[in-house]
Amino acid sequence: MVTNQQSLRQVDDYGVKGEQPDQTTDDLHELVQRKQRALKAKAFFKKLADDPLFAPEPGRTAGRSLTEWLLMAQYPIKQEMVFDYHEQRYVPSETRPRIDLAELLTLLLRKKGINGTFEDMMDHVLEGGSFQQFLSEHKLAKRASM
Repeated sequence: MVTNQQSLRQVDDYGVKGEQPDQTTDDLHELVQRKQRALKAKAFFKKLADDPLFAPEPGRTAGRSLTEWLLMAQYPIKQEMVFDYHEQRYVPSETRPRIDLAELLTLLLRKKGINGTFEDMMDHVLEGGSFQQFLSEHKLAKRASM
């Protein structure tokens, strides 16, 4: 039978003791935060989908494409550079550039004269407000501050 003292000695022998449990705790905390953000986003998009403002218009088959939204917002697409050891220089990555949808939506709100961010909009909708209310409240706030 292995005693607690022997188990601790084995843990120490394998180098598990020390910083690694702290790192594991940090990793677990980050994983929980990521999951909470994903659930919050899912709830937000569900509420947004139920908003009558976003109901499909009769006779319209599709909305704007992502490309059109990117152009409208003047979104800065950043191509990641990686070091190519064979050529001994930095080259554009083979992977597609990432698009931060929160940043894109914040830029689109600013283009429409809305003084708020995507996070503000998400919190407003999750607290029971509508998208239309968010737009009118933040336009009014902008006018009042001028």
